[in-house]
Amino acid sequence: MDMLYAVAIDDEPAALEVLERYIEKVPFIRLAHRFLSATEALPFLYRERVDLLFLDIHMPDLNGLEVAHLVASLQIPIIFTTAHANFAVEGFTLQALDYLIKPIDFSRFLQACNRAYAQLMVQRQGSSSIFVKDGYDWVRVSLEKVLYIQSDTNLLYIYEQDRRITTRMTMSDMVASLPADRFIRIHKSYIVALNAIQKIERHQVTVGNHLIPLAGSYRDALEKRLLNKIG
Repeated sequence: MDMLYAVAIDDEPAALEVLERYIEKVPFIRLAHRFLSATEALPFLYRERVDLLFLDIHMPDLNGLEVAHLVASLQIPIIFTTAHANFAVEGFTLQALDYLIKPIDFSRFLQACNRAYAQLMVQRQGSSSIFVKDGYDWVRVSLEKVLYIQSDTNLLYIYEQDRRITTRMTMSDMVASLPADRFIRIHKSYIVALNAIQKIERHQVTVGNHLIPLAGSYRDALEKRLLNKIG
């Protein structure tokens, strides 16, 4: 399994403990080091391999935004972690991968990690994938193979050509984990892969051998996306 080696920087020990506990639950991330001081972390960032940086913003000496500017040349994906939502706009202008507001919910944390993993896989292999929980196991899902995703109460069913994966996840969490240029929601209970759509009818789309309901409120967005993709 391809691993992401992460560094966490936060001047609050309790916040670092939360991040470490969350990272231990994610099978494709290893915490390479944690720092209470940004100035102490900088030499490590310049010297060692770092695939992902969890970075608090409100810190003494150097704040997280200043650190992001200093390491911009290293092109390390950054996930800001902070209690101060007002920094979000500036954080995203620095091309941050994500922005997590404390107290951080684990499902939201996993979204951000999946986004980082998918980005890294594209860089390394030219393909992308995410991890989902299937019972007690973590399952790697290659996004190129996904046809559509169906919601049923509190479960999601991910359909590929030759298998179905079941995971306990909300539709909004799944949408946030998927690349927006390749997947689109077409119904309150369905997400489809744009490349898998073969036909659009008034109230349904054809994906492989499957007929997927198309809600009227999503139809315009779907047609615009496909026209842009084809054009």
